[in-house]
Amino acid sequence: MDAKTRQHIEDTFLEVSRAATRKKLYGLRAEQDGETQLARLFRAIAVSEEAQACRLLLQLRGQTGKNAQNCQTAFAEEIPDLISRYEQAAETAKNGGEKAMHSAFSQSAKVQRKHLSLKKKLEKNSAMETPYHVCGFCGFVMEGNTPDNCPICSAPASRFKEV
Repeated sequence: MDAKTRQHIEDTFLEVSRAATRKKLYGLRAEQDGETQLARLFRAIAVSEEAQACRLLLQLRGQTGKNAQNCQTAFAEEIPDLISRYEQAAETAKNGGEKAMHSAFSQSAKVQRKHLSLKKKLEKNSAMETPYHVCGFCGFVMEGNTPDNCPICSAPASRFKEV
């Protein structure tokens, strides 16, 4: 793939990923305002844009690898990189007096560390069959039952979705 095409794919992937997340938020707002059909439309567009982003990402990276390769990429490269980025961003926000963003970045780093611990736990018991519940606010992943409140951001149990 030539460099210009790759750059277009990368730029478009980032924008469509952002757009999908924005549509989810727009859908939440429409739901809060009682506009259920508009909320459905925003959610449908978000799912569509997520599919588009996935298609672009496949072009950037090729097909996914075998599970061992995917685990190496996710747990030894991507997640540690995200932790580092969140920690740096948290420090910058703290130094700039941005308390809310410092908290958000710090919480996200904790969530990513939890992802690593969940993988280690799965390695110890690969036959484990348990549902995961994800906090819709901070992204914390809980095994088994939904907690009363998120241990990272204190969101109520109603914010968790089972995966």
